[in-house]
Amino acid sequence: MQSNDRSRFASAIHGTFEIYSVKQVSEQLMDIWWATLKPYDIADVCRALTQHISDPERGQFPPKPADVIRFLAPGKTEQLENLKSKAEMQWFNVTHAISQCGTYRTPKFKDPITAAAVNSLGGWVHICSKTTDQLDWLQKQFVSTYIEFERKPLDQLPCSVAGLEDIQKHKLENKSAFANLEKGLEDFRARKQA
Repeated sequence: MQSNDRSRFASAIHGTFEIYSVKQVSEQLMDIWWATLKPYDIADVCRALTQHISDPERGQFPPKPADVIRFLAPGKTEQLENLKSKAEMQWFNVTHAISQCGTYRTPKFKDPITAAAVNSLGGWVHICSKTTDQLDWLQKQFVSTYIEFERKPLDQLPCSVAGLEDIQKHKLENKSAFANLEKGLEDFRARKQA
């Protein structure tokens, strides 16, 4: 929150405590609330206060800052579920790309973690060669790999995906590079012997 949010924050706190028949909130208590919740956005704080009031169990009692923070910072279980949902949505993008690109063309994933997970599972050509039943099993592996990769820095992930078309092009480029290397070695040997 910013300092200009202080009056809106004070109104929200006073309003919340009036619901619990607490008529007066001391300035010292208001300062504690402000210092504790200042890292959060004012709209999120107001939403969290409303969620506390609406909670059938905990909402029977006046909130403490920790009660409000509970609604501001999702728990590990909720974070894992959100991440799992995100991974499943990215799997949908993979299956859509299979139908659009096939084995030969290279898909363009906007999410680098998706590309890294595809590579980790054997690469694009490998995934495209799977049957529908095998893809159902592969989805579970993709989701767990995606969740694991979400926690790693992007620069440590293998983020490029290649279809057969790009693989063949790469092989041809490397073939000519290898031929150039061999020619260079022969020239070097010839100069060395001369």
